[in-house]
Amino acid sequence: MKLLLPLIFCLLLVNGGTRASTGVDAVYINGRVYTVNEKAPEAEAFAVTGGKFVAVGTSESIRKLAGDNTRMHDLKGQRVLPGLIDDHLHPDLAMESYFNISIDAEGTSFEEFKARLAKYQEDNPDVPWVFGSAFDYMWDDGSNIRMFNMPSHNAWLDELVPDKPAYFWEVSGHAALVNSKAFEALGITKDTPDPEGGYFVRDANGELTGVVRETAAHLFWEEFLRNELPPERLAHEQMKPILKYLNSFGLTSVTDVWTRESMLKAYRVLEDADEWSIRVSAYVSDPMEWTSEWMKAGARRVISNPADYQSENVRLLGVKFVLDGGAAGQTAVMTEPFEGTDHKGPWRNDPQEFLEKVLEYDRRGLTVRAHGAGDGAIRWALDTFERTRKAHGSTLRHGIAHSAILNPADIHRFAELGVIAEVSPVFWYQMPAVAVIEGDIGHRLNWLYPARSLIDSGARMSVGTDWIVTPANPWIALETLVTRRGPGVTEGPALVPEERISLEEAVYLYTKGSAYAQYRETEIGSIEPGKLADFVIIDQDIFNIPVTDVHKTRVIRTVVGGRAVYSEGDDVIDF
Repeated sequence: MKLLLPLIFCLLLVNGGTRASTGVDAVYINGRVYTVNEKAPEAEAFAVTGGKFVAVGTSESIRKLAGDNTRMHDLKGQRVLPGLIDDHLHPDLAMESYFNISIDAEGTSFEEFKARLAKYQEDNPDVPWVFGSAFDYMWDDGSNIRMFNMPSHNAWLDELVPDKPAYFWEVSGHAALVNSKAFEALGITKDTPDPEGGYFVRDANGELTGVVRETAAHLFWEEFLRNELPPERLAHEQMKPILKYLNSFGLTSVTDVWTRESMLKAYRVLEDADEWSIRVSAYVSDPMEWTSEWMKAGARRVISNPADYQSENVRLLGVKFVLDGGAAGQTAVMTEPFEGTDHKGPWRNDPQEFLEKVLEYDRRGLTVRAHGAGDGAIRWALDTFERTRKAHGSTLRHGIAHSAILNPADIHRFAELGVIAEVSPVFWYQMPAVAVIEGDIGHRLNWLYPARSLIDSGARMSVGTDWIVTPANPWIALETLVTRRGPGVTEGPALVPEERISLEEAVYLYTKGSAYAQYRETEIGSIEPGKLADFVIIDQDIFNIPVTDVHKTRVIRTVVGGRAVYSEGDDVIDF
C-alpha cells in the first residue's frame, strides 16, 4: 500500500484533485533519462516526492504534475542515469591513506615521496606511527619496487624514518613495507615464527627485509589502528569528505566489504546528524581476519548484535572472509601450480574453518562475501555455498568478491547456486599487476574476469572497484568492462577480448546488478515509480560517444533520496 500512495497522489494532481496547487516536490524535464527499466528504458522526465520517484515519462506528462511549490529542473538534454552502486570498496583504507601519506603507485616519484614524507613528519611530530599507501608491487627476492626503482627492502625506509614505526601498504592491499622500528615496536625478530595466514619476508641469511604479507601485515596495521579517532571525530573529520568524494563520481550506494565496528559507529554518527550522503551496505570482517584480540572482540560484538549497527541507510548484510591473497605475487590459491613452480598458493584463512563458519552464519541468516582471487579459492567457496544450500535450503545471496581467476569449469555454478559473482573491472593491461600475473599463471590469464561468460550463463553479477586498490571512478570501470583495455586506449592488446560486454550491460551491473547484491533491487538501481530517487546527471551522453571516451564523463549532480549531495563545482578532496 505504501508504494501505491505516491501514484494515487499523482493521479489526483493530474485529474484536478484538491492538492494540485501544491504538486509534487520536484520535476525534471527535457532530459535523456536512461531508466534501466527494461519495460521503458528511455524517458524524457520524472517527478520526485518524498524522496521517491512518483512518475516517469514525457516532459509534457510530467510537467502537469507540478504545482505552486514544485521545484522545476530543466535538464536541457542532459543524460540522466540511476545512481551508480559500487559493490566493493574500502572507505576505511581510503581515510587512513588520505589523512596520512597518500601516494600514487602509478605516478609518484621517489623524490616526490621523500618530500611528502618529510613534510608529513614535520607537520605531525607527535604521531606514534608514520602510515601511508600505496606502494607498487614488492618482491620477496628484494627486486626493485618499480615506482621508486628502490629495493623491496626497508633499509632506505629506515633512513627516511629512523625514530618511529613506519608502515606503507602495497597497492594490492595484501602486503606492506615496514621499517625496523615497527619490528621493534611489536617485538618481532628474525626468529619470530610467521603468523598463520601470512609471513615475514626474509633474505638468504634469514634476516627480515621489511616486506610483510597477508596476516603478517595486519599485525602492524592493527597496532596503528589503536590510535584511530573516536567515531564522532572519525565521522565528521574523515568519513564525511571521503563519502562526498564518492558522490562526486555519481555513486549513491556502496558496499563496505570488510568493515569493522568503529566504521559502523561512524556511519551511524553521520546518519543521526542527517549528514549522510550515500547509502551503505556492509559486511563485517569475521574475527578470524584479525590478529589481535581487541579487534576480534569488536567483530564478535557486531556479529552477535547486528541490529545494533543498522539504520535506515546503513545495512549490515553479513560477514566477509578472505580466503586467499592477490592474483599478483603468488598468494592466490590455485587448482594447479603457478608457472615454473610446484606452489599452488597459501590459504589466508583455514578453509575448513571457513566452511564451518559459513554453515553457521547461513543458518543465522547472515550473508557471506568471500574474497576469491585464485580458481582454487573460488572453487572452495562455491563448494561451501553448495553445502549451505543443501544443509539449510537457504536463498541468501552469498557472493564471491573479485571472482578474478575463474576456472571455466566453474562458471556455470554461480547461476546454479544463486551465488553473486562480483567483478573488479579495472584490472586491465594498463595496470602493473597484469604483467606480474601473466608471468605467474601463463595461459590462465585468459580466465581473468570472464564477464561475458558469466552473463551468458545467467549468473547474478555486481561491480566492485575494490577502491583504494583501484580507482573509485565508475566511468573508468564502465568503459573498461566494454573495451577490456585501459581507459582511452583505442588499439593494441585487450585482456581476453571475447569477454567484453556491452555498455548497456555494464550500466546494468553498476545499477540493478549491484542493487540485487545489496538486497535493494526493489528500492534502488533504476528510475521507476516507487523507488528511491537516487540518480546522477552527467555532462555527456555515454551511449552516443565513442566508448573510449566514457572515462572522461563528469558528474553535474548526484542526488540521493531526492536530495542533491554533490553538484559540479562543490569542494571535494583531491584523492
